[in-house]
Amino acid sequence: MFQGEIEIINGLITNLHQREGYLRLNIDGKKFDFGNSFASVGFIDSHLHLLHGGEFLSMPDLTNAKSEEQCIDIIKQNPFYRGNWLFGRGWNQENWINKKFPTKESLDRAFPNQPVCLIRQDGHCLWLNSKALQICNISKNTPEPKGGKILKDETGEPNGILIDDALELVRPYLPRYSNEQYLMFLEQSIEYLSKFGITTVHDMDVDPDLIDVYQHYFASNRPKINVRLFLSGLKYELEPSKSKIHPNKYLQFVGLKYYMDGALGSYGALLFEPYSDKPDTQGLQLIEISKLKESFEFTARNQLGIVIHSIGDKATNLILLAYKEYSQTSQLKPKFFRIEHCQIVQKEDIPLFKSLDISASVQPIHFISDYQMAEKRLGKRTHFAYPWMSFIKNDVNLCSGSDFPIENPNPILGIYSLVNRENNDPKKIFGNETVGIEDAIRSYTINPSISIKEKPDGIKVGNSANLVILDKNPFQIEKEQIKEVKVLSTICQGKFIFQQ
Repeated sequence: MFQGEIEIINGLITNLHQREGYLRLNIDGKKFDFGNSFASVGFIDSHLHLLHGGEFLSMPDLTNAKSEEQCIDIIKQNPFYRGNWLFGRGWNQENWINKKFPTKESLDRAFPNQPVCLIRQDGHCLWLNSKALQICNISKNTPEPKGGKILKDETGEPNGILIDDALELVRPYLPRYSNEQYLMFLEQSIEYLSKFGITTVHDMDVDPDLIDVYQHYFASNRPKINVRLFLSGLKYELEPSKSKIHPNKYLQFVGLKYYMDGALGSYGALLFEPYSDKPDTQGLQLIEISKLKESFEFTARNQLGIVIHSIGDKATNLILLAYKEYSQTSQLKPKFFRIEHCQIVQKEDIPLFKSLDISASVQPIHFISDYQMAEKRLGKRTHFAYPWMSFIKNDVNLCSGSDFPIENPNPILGIYSLVNRENNDPKKIFGNETVGIEDAIRSYTINPSISIKEKPDGIKVGNSANLVILDKNPFQIEKEQIKEVKVLSTICQGKFIFQQ
């Protein structure tokens, strides 16, 4: 944490004078006094969805609903349309009184003639009504796609719930947003994130068809943060020449995103053993190992990095062993390699991250929000779930993010989750993986850049002025008080993007 004077010219730090007790910024000749505040390198969210974040901020929020009926009431009171479809996002049956997946019947009663699509909190599950199923030609005779589930009622008819790769049955029928709507989503998302001191994001699984929207936005005068794009890997591989990106000082295309499995909440995470609360399933494998190895080579040949969604212990093990085999037979390596989420990892697999130069990308706030659900899904396996400190002890690069809009993107809450893990595990059913404050802050500032082979930011002469101004020094307060730290200002490349 820095106190004293920082001079910034044309977006770069040009002079520093360290002195305790006050903070002053001189930006292109204008002085800004912040009193007894503290400057830090701007926060980096290493895993979120920028466009979906703005879309979510525009939609009815179902996060706090306690039942199917409450979700429907929220949609009725605040309808959001994508073309003629009603949309909402954030429902989670684990927060409901009955804990059961919803069905199409309740939606049919409320909306008999209009297609409705409600996205589960994890983004891996859709709740549709009969009208939407009809438009998408999903019936009892529809084959279940590999890597996906179509849940059915006792008569064999689809009950309105689709999981993981079954979502692809719906996407071709969804109306496209207008370009102006997409631009609005980006602006809403960036303005929202800037309030939390975030100056850089790693934007995951972006559809290559939306590259023009991004380039249009970042060529405009709208608010900006630094964006590192990760395009949807399987879609990009089909037509790489179609996805030309002209980088600028804010926007860069750095890697491709793939999926090995689904989500824990919707029973899609791939486990070695069956789910404790659903013993008839072990989750879903979404990509074949042979195809995954082809994607290793594809990213390497195109001088790109690779990131792979992996939540279950078997999913992570399969990725590690596949890359180990690939590395032994090929000289071509992706520019960087990251595994996303890393929620359930067997202890013997953790050293492989280091030996294979793979970073672990985690979302600390998942631990707090998923605590009760994870206990039910995993049973005794909780002792090797969310192994943050084990990664650090094995010298694995640990970077943190939020998965926004699935979770709150506030890095202060993420840091709080890392350093107060034991307080959020009252039953002591998870391993002791609490992280110290220095490592926690590094995971939101330095390590994300290391994970994509970029030079980390720092408050040093010659570096880009990506800064967050905090009212307290997190190193000088009790760790239980960290969540009370407030962001006073956010500065991206020398420009204020948020001021309290």
